[in-house]
Amino acid sequence: MLKKCLIHFKWWVMLYIFLGFTIQFLSSLGIVVFQQLLDRAMNVGSLEEISHLILLYGLLLGGAAIFCYLDEYPSVYLSNSITERLKIAALSKIAKMDYQAYQDMGMGQMIKVIENGASAGNSILFSFFLRTIHELIPTIIFSLFFISFYDIRIMLVIAAGYAVIFFITNVLLKYLYKMKSTILKEQEKMSRYSIRGFMELVVFRTNKRYAKEIDKLSRTAHHIVIQSARLKMIHESFFAIFELFITLIKVVVVFYGIKSIVAGDASVGVMVALFLFIDKIYTPIAIFNILFVDYKLNQVAYQRFENFMDAPEDRNLDSGQAVHEVKGNIEFREVSFQYGSVKILNKLSFSIKQGMSVAFVGSSGGGKSTMIKLIAGLLKKSEGHLLLDGHDIDDTELNSYYDHVSYLSQETPIFDTSIRENVDFDHTVSDEAIYAILDKVHLKQKILNLPEQLNTLVGEKGVKLSGGERQRLAFARILLQKRNVLILDEPVSALDNITEKSILQTIFNEFKGKTIIIIAHRLDFVKEVDKIIVVDQGSVVGEGKFDYLIDHCDAFKALWNKEVARE
Repeated sequence: MLKKCLIHFKWWVMLYIFLGFTIQFLSSLGIVVFQQLLDRAMNVGSLEEISHLILLYGLLLGGAAIFCYLDEYPSVYLSNSITERLKIAALSKIAKMDYQAYQDMGMGQMIKVIENGASAGNSILFSFFLRTIHELIPTIIFSLFFISFYDIRIMLVIAAGYAVIFFITNVLLKYLYKMKSTILKEQEKMSRYSIRGFMELVVFRTNKRYAKEIDKLSRTAHHIVIQSARLKMIHESFFAIFELFITLIKVVVVFYGIKSIVAGDASVGVMVALFLFIDKIYTPIAIFNILFVDYKLNQVAYQRFENFMDAPEDRNLDSGQAVHEVKGNIEFREVSFQYGSVKILNKLSFSIKQGMSVAFVGSSGGGKSTMIKLIAGLLKKSEGHLLLDGHDIDDTELNSYYDHVSYLSQETPIFDTSIRENVDFDHTVSDEAIYAILDKVHLKQKILNLPEQLNTLVGEKGVKLSGGERQRLAFARILLQKRNVLILDEPVSALDNITEKSILQTIFNEFKGKTIIIIAHRLDFVKEVDKIIVVDQGSVVGEGKFDYLIDHCDAFKALWNKEVARE
C-alpha cells in the first residue's frame, strides 16, 4: 500500500528530495565560506578584500532560506495526502470486503485500526523514509565530505559514532517493540468498549451500565498510561546516552583543535567550521534515531492496518456474469449456510416467482435474516444453489445485480447528511418529486414545517428524527429507486399500525409486478402477501397463504396465537 502511495505521488516526492539536497548543499557550503571568511578577516587590511566572501555567504544563506520556504508546500502536501489516501484506501477495502469478515471485526476496533494504521503509514513513508532521504542523507553526505577536507581522522571518528548510536538504538528497540504492541491492543480494546457507551446512551443509562463501563475503561486507561510512560522513559534514555557521546566528541575535538592551533597546523576558522559541522552532522543522527525508533514502533500499528487491508474480499462483487435485467425469479435448491461450525440454514428449498410478494416469518434466530442476506449476496451459501432468474448467485457479478435490488435492513440506515441526500443520493430528481415521495410515506408536512426543509441535517444515524420518521425516510429512498427486487428486513418496527398499513399498501401499489421479500415479526403486516414462508431452526416448515398456514402449519399457528395473546 505504501509503495502505491509512493508511485502515486512520485513527482511530488522527486521535488521534495531535490529541494532537500539543495538546502543542505547551500547550508554546508555556507559553513565552508564562513570558515574562509573568518581566516581571511584576521589577515586583511580592509573590508573590501573580503567583501566578495561576505556577499557569497549572504547569497548562500538567503538561497537556503528561500528554498526552505518553497520546501514547505510539498512537505505539507505529501504528509497530509498520504494519511488521507490510506484512509480512502481503507474505505475502498470495506466496499469490497467479505461481509462475514466485516462482521467479525467490531466497529470500534476497525476505526482504531484504520486511524492508527493511516497515521503510522504516514509516519513510515513520509516522516521516516522521505524525510531521511530529503534531509538526513544529504546533511550527512555534505558534512562528511567537507569535514574530510579539514581532517579525515575526525570524519572517521564521526562515522564510527553512527555505528555506536545505531547499535544502542537496536538494543532499546527490543523492549520498545513489545510495549508498543501491548499498548495498541489495549487502545483497540478501549475503543471497542467506549464506542458502545457513546452509541447506546439509552440502553446503558436505563440499565445503569455507565458506572461499570467507566470503571472498566478507567482500569484499561491506567494500564495504557503506565505502559506509555515506561515506553517514553526507555525511548528518552537514548538521548541521554547520545548527549554524553556528543559531549565526549566535542571535548576530543577541542583538545585536538587547540593543540593543532598552538602547533600552527590549524586555524581558528577551521576549528569553528568543525564545531559547526559536528553540530550539523549529529543533529540528523538525533533526528534519525527518533525517526528510526518511531518507524520500528509504527510498523506494529501499520502491520495491523495491512492485516485489515488483506482481509478477504467478496469473491464475486466485481467478477462473474454481469446482470443487465433482473426479472425477480428466485429459487433456493437445497441451500445450507453455516457460520464456522454452527449450521444456520439446513437444505432450504423454495421458489419465489417474478412479481410475487413473499414474507419470511418465524421465531427469532431461526435464520430469516440470513436468508435475506444470501439473496442480497452479502453472505455466501455453504452448499446448494441459489438461483436468480435461473443463474446461480455465486456466478453473478453482484455490483451489476445491485442496480436492480433495493435492500432495507432492520437497522434503518439513515446517513449524517440532509433529508434530500438521504432520499436521493445523487440529486437526480427535483424537489417536487422528492416531496411527492415524502407525501406517500407521510413525511411531507413534517419536512415542510422544518426551517431548512429538505436541506435539514438529520444527524448521525438520523438521531434528530424519531424511530418512525427514520423508517419512513428510508422507505422514501426505496420508493425513489423503484427497483425490480425489494428486500425489507423488519422495516416497520417503529411505526404505528395505521401508518404501517398505509405504507405497506403504498409499497404493494408502487411495486406491483415486482418481487417483494419481507421479514416481519408482526404477522398482521403480511396478511396480504402472495406467499408466506415459515422458517424454524434453519428449515422451511411451511409455505402458503395466511389462511392456509393457520389451518395447516402448527409453527405458524403458534406464532399467530402468541401475537394475538400479546394484543
